[in-house]
Amino acid sequence: MLKGKAIKIEDPLPEDLITEILSWLPVKALLQLKCVCKSWYAIITSQAFISKHLNNYYDNYDDSDTFLAQYFVTKLGELALYEFLVDETSTILSYEELRDRPIYNSFICGPCNGIFYLDRYSYRDHRALWNPATNELKTLPPLIRKPNLPSLSFYAGVKEVFGFGFDRVTKDYKVIVIKSWSKTNSKIRYPLSVFVYSLSTDSWRYWGDLPQNYKLLSNNKCYICLDGVCYWLGSDYSGGKTYDEAIISFDMATDLIQDMQLPDYDKPARETVLSVYHDSLALLTVHDIKHFLEIWTLKEGCWTKQFTVGTSSYERISPIAHWKNSNFIFECGPCKELTLFDIITQEITYLGYIKDIHSCEGIFVYRESLVSFKDRNEHWEAEALAQ
Repeated sequence: MLKGKAIKIEDPLPEDLITEILSWLPVKALLQLKCVCKSWYAIITSQAFISKHLNNYYDNYDDSDTFLAQYFVTKLGELALYEFLVDETSTILSYEELRDRPIYNSFICGPCNGIFYLDRYSYRDHRALWNPATNELKTLPPLIRKPNLPSLSFYAGVKEVFGFGFDRVTKDYKVIVIKSWSKTNSKIRYPLSVFVYSLSTDSWRYWGDLPQNYKLLSNNKCYICLDGVCYWLGSDYSGGKTYDEAIISFDMATDLIQDMQLPDYDKPARETVLSVYHDSLALLTVHDIKHFLEIWTLKEGCWTKQFTVGTSSYERISPIAHWKNSNFIFECGPCKELTLFDIITQEITYLGYIKDIHSCEGIFVYRESLVSFKDRNEHWEAEALAQ
């Protein structure tokens, strides 16, 4: 023990500087730092800090992304979710089944700012929002019924598609569900109905019916959300026996639904998939006979062909998604092995994962976030009062 000498304690850092430093740290570190003191806990859990963290750390994330792949197990009839860690050399480091998913056997939509939408509508209408990083779950209220629907109508099996995203205008998370109706024991079908869930109100609303009799792909295999707009690949029934292909979009900010024609790609196509390529909506097609890959992107309402790449020298491939640079993720061969395909060098890198009883339903780039569902209503009310 020192005697006769005063120990000078340095003044702590200003709170705004502490906030700035913390906002660049990974989520796992911040979850641990919440325990340092009450003031740090208050900073890290505040909505203002969470937004700042998304802007600083999240938007400048390293290219070594974590991939989440959802598979449908055809043999057992259940869904499994796997996590893939991919390094800079594009090889699989590890993968494991994520068994702690809150709603068993649910489809996954997203992610958006680290949040997933879980949907198990075929069984008791289980729907929820989930943040895997914080293990926070928000159960959604049951989907409302379409107004003035005859009592003898019911949801037509799996004829439902959904989307999840962030409305940057109202700063609200929204879920879009497009659902078909048909009459019991009858071929009579009603127009597709659109429902919108808002996290700020924690409620569903009936948007209306689609003007066309669309035939949408089930299970959301061709769903994309980009800049607050959800896109689904489907077709417009023209009254005959054929369907004209179309892309249906829903703008979360304007509440506007539109349809657009696909580009004039070479047909017949074995595979047609929506994706994102360099921040633009993209369409990937594989010709059924010539086996070449076409990549189209949409800019300012116009489709532009980016590449036509021959793939006939490789095993049967099916496009899943674009990863980064010139790399695309494919299922390859009869065992549906996940691969990376470089469209410039035309090199294939096998990712070391083979599951012949699985069929890939989607590849998602997942980044952790601190986004919380707690106290969000109070946050929106405070913002409204401030305005």
